[in-house]
Amino acid sequence: MNRSSLKNPESPTERTPLLTVVIVNYDSWPEVRRLVESLEATPEVAQGICEVIVVDNASPNRPPTDLLQAIARGAGTQLLAQPDNGGFSAGVNAGWQAARSRWLLVLNPDVLIPDGELRSIIDRIVRFEADPTTQAPGVVGFKLLNPDGTRQPSVGVFPSLVRTAWEQLIPRSRRKYQPGWRTRPGPVAWVTGACMLLNTRMLAMVGGMDEDFFLYHEEVDLCRSAQNRGWSVIYDQDVRVVHLHPLQNRAISPRMRVITRHSKLLYFRKHLPRWQFLTLSRIISLEAIVRRSGSMVQGRTDDGRAWRTIGEMARAFRRGLEPRGRQVLTLADSITAKSLAVTRGSREGSHTTPQIVPAGKRRGPSTATLLKPRKDGPACR
Repeated sequence: MNRSSLKNPESPTERTPLLTVVIVNYDSWPEVRRLVESLEATPEVAQGICEVIVVDNASPNRPPTDLLQAIARGAGTQLLAQPDNGGFSAGVNAGWQAARSRWLLVLNPDVLIPDGELRSIIDRIVRFEADPTTQAPGVVGFKLLNPDGTRQPSVGVFPSLVRTAWEQLIPRSRRKYQPGWRTRPGPVAWVTGACMLLNTRMLAMVGGMDEDFFLYHEEVDLCRSAQNRGWSVIYDQDVRVVHLHPLQNRAISPRMRVITRHSKLLYFRKHLPRWQFLTLSRIISLEAIVRRSGSMVQGRTDDGRAWRTIGEMARAFRRGLEPRGRQVLTLADSITAKSLAVTRGSREGSHTTPQIVPAGKRRGPSTATLLKPRKDGPACR
């Protein structure tokens, strides 16, 4: 972990915050600046009840000067500069390790917190901490809104083979999340990582977010791991935030398609019966053959290369040689290569093709064997 030299020293009289807002950034500086400015304008940050940590996953562009100046003034925000792009989970874990509070509010840079909602989240933490007879939840999700005020899906059920097959028959915007009319306050399977409140005691028990996931499905994995350890995951619809650019409303690039397919395969291999994982991987292999052929016929070369890479990645999963963490970005960037090079041997590997690590050799972020990817990939949701 590389802490930015811009972090201000803590004075002896500074209060321990109740909440740490963690913003994981990859080259979304205008959105980060807007979010930080809105948070620093709240009395909760001004009074030291809440601190803000921006984790930058090696963005190619420097942060805005006014943001750096605000951090230097000690306005309640610190910048944590990562040496490379380890993905969303790695960013959250870095923020967790730097935080001084027992609760983390993880936010995407493209989230807006309306006036008063940060206070509402603090009030919930106070209630959680006030009752020693009841275990506080491990994960709390809140109601997400689109910029026009309509409801944005933010809660889902755990993936299964049947559900994954069914999702292919409905619009992409409705695949991952359950519809709003089915979402009720209280216990749920999982909540979106775009805005979620995390209990650091839960994080310590599960070992943090799994950095094998570079991007997407890591929050589903975390919620399932938390519940397996006896922690609850709840949905609170009385706190409302605005999420500007959810993935389900955006076009998927060939590189992002590689990353999302990897996350789904990794989740199935980690949590579901082996026959479901193997069936899914073979379906994806068949899908890759069909879609690659169609892409090449239509002249969409990048799409064709991405589908070839996805097919080879699915085969690597079946052999226990799947890429993980930072390697996934390297793999997504290698769609111009002629094939997925599956290598054994040196832990250093190549910077152009990923070293594939046999399954079972690594589980948590503390023992990661990772490659340094190019600094032009995604790292926030």
